[in-house]
Amino acid sequence: MSIINWDDFCGCSPKNDSSSACGFNITIVENGDLSPCFHLLLQAAASLLLFFASLGYLVNFLRYKHDRTSSTSTLHYVTLIRAWASVFVACANLARSIIFVNEITGQNDVGAAIYYITTAVTAVAWLVLAAMFYTARYRFPLYKRGPILVIILYLINVAIFGKTFQWYWMLPKEGDDYRATIVLLFTVAAVANVFLFTALIPSGIEYSNATRSNIQDGEEEETAGLITGTNDVSYRTFSSQRVVPKGEEGNIFSQLIFWWVQPLMKRGKIGLIETAEDVFKLPDSLNTVSLADKFYSNLTAAQDDRERTGKPKRTLMAALHRSFGGQYYALGVLKLLADALGFAGPLLLNALITYMEDPDELAWHGYIYAGGLFLSTFLASLLTAHFDYLVKKIGVKLSSAIISCVYKRMLSVNTVELSHFTTGETVNFMSVDVDRTVNFCASFHQFWSLPFQIVVSLYLLYVQIGWSFLAGLIFAILLIPINRKVAVKIGELSTAMMSQKDQRVKTMNELIFGIRVVKLFSWENFFLDRVNRQRAAELSSLKSRKYLDALCVYFWATTPVLISILTFTTYSLLGNELTAPKVFTSLALFNMLIGPLNSFPWVINGLVEAWVSVQRVQQFVDLKPQLQSDFWVADTEQDGSVKIDNASFSWQPVNADTEGDVKETDTTLRLSDINLDLRQGMLLGVIGAVGSGKTSLLMSMLNEMRLLRADNSAQKVSLGTSAGIGLVTQQAWIKQGTIRENILMGSQMQWMRYNEALECSALADDVKNLPDGDKTEVGENGVTLSGGQRARLTLARAIYQDLDVYFLDDPLAAVDAKVSRHIFDKCIMGYLRGKARILCTHHLSYLWDADRVIVMDEGWIVASGAPADVLPAYTDSIKRKNDSQSSEGEGSSSEEKVANESTNNEEGAGPIVEEEKDRGTVKLHIYRLYAAAVGTMLSFAILVSMVLMQGSKNVTDWWLSYWISNAPSTDSGNTTDSDVSFYLEVYGGLAAGNTLFTLFRAFLFAYGGICAAASIHDQLLSSVTKAPMTFFDTTATGRIINRFSSDVYTVDDSLPFIANILLSQVFSILGTVVITIYGLPWFAAVLVPLTLIYYYIQGYYRHTSRELKRITSATMSEVYAHLSESVEGRVVIRAFNQNDRFEKENLRRVETYQRANFSSTAAAQWLNIRLQGLGVLMVSAIALLAVIEHNYRSVNTGLVGLAISYALSITNLLSGVVSSFTETEKQLVSVERVDQYVEKITAELLDKPEDQDETGDWPSAGKITLTDVCLKYRPELPLVLDNVTVTVEAAEKIGIVGRTGSGKSSLFNVLFRMVDKFEGSVIIDDVDIKDLALTTLRSRIAIIPQSPFLFSGTIRENLDPCQLYSDDEIWQVLEKCHLKAVISSLGGLSLELAERGKIFSIGQSQLVCLARAMLLRSKILCIDEATANVDLKTDSLIQETIREEFKNCTVLTIAHRVSTVLQSDKILVLSRGRVVEFGSPNELLADANSHLSSIVSEQTN
Repeated sequence: MSIINWDDFCGCSPKNDSSSACGFNITIVENGDLSPCFHLLLQAAASLLLFFASLGYLVNFLRYKHDRTSSTSTLHYVTLIRAWASVFVACANLARSIIFVNEITGQNDVGAAIYYITTAVTAVAWLVLAAMFYTARYRFPLYKRGPILVIILYLINVAIFGKTFQWYWMLPKEGDDYRATIVLLFTVAAVANVFLFTALIPSGIEYSNATRSNIQDGEEEETAGLITGTNDVSYRTFSSQRVVPKGEEGNIFSQLIFWWVQPLMKRGKIGLIETAEDVFKLPDSLNTVSLADKFYSNLTAAQDDRERTGKPKRTLMAALHRSFGGQYYALGVLKLLADALGFAGPLLLNALITYMEDPDELAWHGYIYAGGLFLSTFLASLLTAHFDYLVKKIGVKLSSAIISCVYKRMLSVNTVELSHFTTGETVNFMSVDVDRTVNFCASFHQFWSLPFQIVVSLYLLYVQIGWSFLAGLIFAILLIPINRKVAVKIGELSTAMMSQKDQRVKTMNELIFGIRVVKLFSWENFFLDRVNRQRAAELSSLKSRKYLDALCVYFWATTPVLISILTFTTYSLLGNELTAPKVFTSLALFNMLIGPLNSFPWVINGLVEAWVSVQRVQQFVDLKPQLQSDFWVADTEQDGSVKIDNASFSWQPVNADTEGDVKETDTTLRLSDINLDLRQGMLLGVIGAVGSGKTSLLMSMLNEMRLLRADNSAQKVSLGTSAGIGLVTQQAWIKQGTIRENILMGSQMQWMRYNEALECSALADDVKNLPDGDKTEVGENGVTLSGGQRARLTLARAIYQDLDVYFLDDPLAAVDAKVSRHIFDKCIMGYLRGKARILCTHHLSYLWDADRVIVMDEGWIVASGAPADVLPAYTDSIKRKNDSQSSEGEGSSSEEKVANESTNNEEGAGPIVEEEKDRGTVKLHIYRLYAAAVGTMLSFAILVSMVLMQGSKNVTDWWLSYWISNAPSTDSGNTTDSDVSFYLEVYGGLAAGNTLFTLFRAFLFAYGGICAAASIHDQLLSSVTKAPMTFFDTTATGRIINRFSSDVYTVDDSLPFIANILLSQVFSILGTVVITIYGLPWFAAVLVPLTLIYYYIQGYYRHTSRELKRITSATMSEVYAHLSESVEGRVVIRAFNQNDRFEKENLRRVETYQRANFSSTAAAQWLNIRLQGLGVLMVSAIALLAVIEHNYRSVNTGLVGLAISYALSITNLLSGVVSSFTETEKQLVSVERVDQYVEKITAELLDKPEDQDETGDWPSAGKITLTDVCLKYRPELPLVLDNVTVTVEAAEKIGIVGRTGSGKSSLFNVLFRMVDKFEGSVIIDDVDIKDLALTTLRSRIAIIPQSPFLFSGTIRENLDPCQLYSDDEIWQVLEKCHLKAVISSLGGLSLELAERGKIFSIGQSQLVCLARAMLLRSKILCIDEATANVDLKTDSLIQETIREEFKNCTVLTIAHRVSTVLQSDKILVLSRGRVVEFGSPNELLADANSHLSSIVSEQTN
């Protein structure tokens, strides 16, 4: 029984009307016009929508009435006209309705409820509209015409107004009074509408100057009151205050259609998105801190469960499941509903085509079917858009959680544990592996959804064509095992490729880290060859994977075509007739199969890759935390003491064979039976030869080594503090930032302590001389500071922390004698006197003031006692030892070899520059660049294959419609087997051609992507390795590595993948449009405005999405840079107890990145919902046109069915094209970022072919003449070398001394042309070095750099990368460098060094650098503080070796130890870039007032 009594509700048509039917009817049977009841229902519905829209804006405008914006009097009058015009329309409608109800309905006895409802609703709606227009004056110039939604609804009501007048006029009524009244009232309403419509055209309206300025500056934005509620008001001051709301703020309507994203899109359109501060703040549900805490606590709980139960368990997956599983799995409901609604399209298509073939079916049924198509596609689009958005939100949560977890775990494990992984692997965990794990979110739901769609589609096919569908199904089933094998192989190749990528990124890390040494030795080609070999292996795996992907694409792209031909052929051969409803419903179902079948291999591939990445990250999070605080005592027991009770330590990582075993056979250093007891206020000196274990002793107390336990005894190491350890490392770790930020290290500013730290570290005068004082940017690794300044900066940082215990690892090595004495007296023995201090040093003279001294040898404490007891014996032992035996290799801590291997200083080098970010559209040049990388002919061949593939598919389907329309019916008895055979043969031939073209397209595209990947990486690698040093000094390492990691991965994999999808969808849309217009020509009229809207929307979106992608890439680079910086300084961070602060900094950077990432996601869904709506309109328009044409003339049901079956896929295609095009642009940003390095880096001129012939055996003597050499690192900086004129005769030994920053290292920079330009000339053996290629110059001069550089590889590769010398020659050199015994014990020249040569100590690494220089046998040797990090014995051995091996060579030595160079032939003294003294040591020392005498006196004292 019906709930509504339609007879009472609608009444009956007025008497003498063309129909006297009662109740609800859509049309009047006699004339086909709309019935009065249906017309009034439409009017009421339109008025109701207008009422709600106007009311929403009215409430919002009143709420923000105080936020008035300036407007002119003209605007004020315009608003009044709009308001009063709306009032007149409301009054006219009300009067007309009252007259009609009282007179007409009463006389005709049809007083139905519909008339009263319509009257009330219409009147109220127009009155609310008037109020809304009136209050809108507060929001000028935000609304020049009014809210767009209200304007659209107003125009709809005006359209209904015209039809209402016609209907009222045609009603039978005797007498002219009625008609005159009706005409008068409609005239009043019409005039009011004219005024209202005219007032909506704001041409010629002038705004006030302030208002116009605001609009031009982008400070005023339209506030969509109804939709966005309270949040868009803050957008009125975009540029000046950059106030942005949180995402997702708005009412239910805003959430439903993503209107809350509108302000962001408008900002992007007018160019106001420049930085991460201009995008949405994260909603509370995406708060990075809470997500990280929740995930890490769940991970810890899962690991505890595993340890308690003893069962193997994937704790990472368990933690992800606990943290996000419930909300993620619930999204399956949305997916299921969307998939179910998707099948309504083919069913309604079947009904519509059946309706068109049946002339007896009621006309309005067609409109019902068309409306059903609209409703089902609209709801499906809405559900799909929200499902995609919510899944991507889960992805944001996952990435935040995993990135924060990896970073936290990196800081919580010690150096031994972390040695299982390289820096490159750690970077990939946070980039590639996180991306792949996030892809799991979409892939999992697709994994069950796609089979569901396939099964339902097959069932509906069975309903249409019976068991004939099994022919196609069997074919599809046969492909399953093939695809499974392919998927397994793809997973194996992905694993291998990721391992190869890790190796390549690790090598690039080492190359960038040691780029100065690489250039000094001219090793660019060696590293190019090494990276290219690793890249070749990676490309081999990529090529195999891409070809397998192409095979999957071919199988699944051709499957629907092959299924359709097998199905229809079987159906025909069984004697059945193919009808339009069956064929085109089946075609629509086949088209629905294309998506699931094409996507399924990618889904499987995504799941496999995600699983591989989860396993990789699982290994990292399984590392056992070893915090330095494990050795700290409770707060109540703090006494500033340091105790070690008979403990042994090792650098050997724990594994299944060694865990719990204290007896080790490894060759790494082991500290044995260490006993130490240091009280507060005591100074302990630690001395010993190179590699004896001094630094390892400090690292053992910092919990960076593995503590070996022979029993379950009590804690063996105890540090009487809970605040941290003041660690000063041999070579400085400097954070990118200002000097002040580095000293404060996150602490609050206390000026007295701050100034004391500067004074004690002898840094005060340096800070005063810097351009911006302590706010000077020091760049990455402190590249803007000299070596001595970096050392003193780290000391000042430790002093400022005011801790109880200090570990000082040779802080005096990098400074001159005067400064070192100042530091020892004012700092170590002054400000820190009341602290427990451990000082490792080679300066024995300072240790007479120590309380105790211990001597280390091969990991044992061989002597311990008061300085008077230990130092004389140690000094005598050094004098007695004339042999060259050196200690066993010392396993170096991460701090020694990671944080302490900063690049050699370029005095005055520029600070880290802001990363370059192009704006606007991706330039056409980038498209051409990628096409050129693919290959011009190959690109053309790919496009031709796409055209042929799509064209053959469309022709195949057209032939099927032709067959149905023209083949004789079986009912007529005229059909023959030959007719069927003819149609089947043509159909089969076209389908075969389509499969062939698809095969060509798949493999051509795969090959093109591989060619582009190889070409672009080669260009990037060549450009970066040939870049000048200024580029590396001013560019953060993380940015460069990001190019070789994330951006190269995008070019390798993501860009070809999305470009393939884009081209496929573009050609699919073109094919759909052609077929639709061919079947329904009138659709072209609808297509034109829809195309314009489509173009406007996609252009609107692309402006924003491009900038968001660039910001996303830039902010992700900052995350990488912070990770790289933290890995290098992790020992200092842990010692200072700064884990929490650095984790918060990481979370801050991750949140900044996620803001851009989330905004990109929101913008994509804003686009998706609008394009889905356009697709819905297109489908509805096609269906409506088909119904209308069917009602007025006969149409070809075959063509109409084909058009509609194609149109059903247009919704996804429209959004897909813009999304994939925008995503392609986003991925092309990676090509753009690579191009920034390829095109904009000025390469050094490394080679000149004529050099070899011209130079021959140059330099033959080694005479060096510098004439008026001047050098500035940047135009705005002062000279660092000022008219330096010096002549060094052949075979002279020159010592170079001077205060920190005097220009010593800059002199070497000029000699090796490590600077871009300098004035003056440098002549070596009658050859101007400016005329030489850099490779020739640098390969002919030997250097021992200040900071030793070793890389992963064999000992032989580290000594002779270019394979120029025999093993015998290398062994001879190693023996002279006192390294033969050490390297022999470790395994010989074939020993594989870990990343950055961690097996050696700093001193031993310096000896390796000496061996390199000796192998080169150059006539010129430069030594840059080479002995700063070695003990006195090793120093004397090195000097003796240099004197013996280079007696016929010119030797230039920079040294802080004046004793090192006093035996030189001449001493060059520099001060502020000028030569102040140059002569023999005896001559200079004879003058008591000379600079050299002053320096010697300071060091002697």
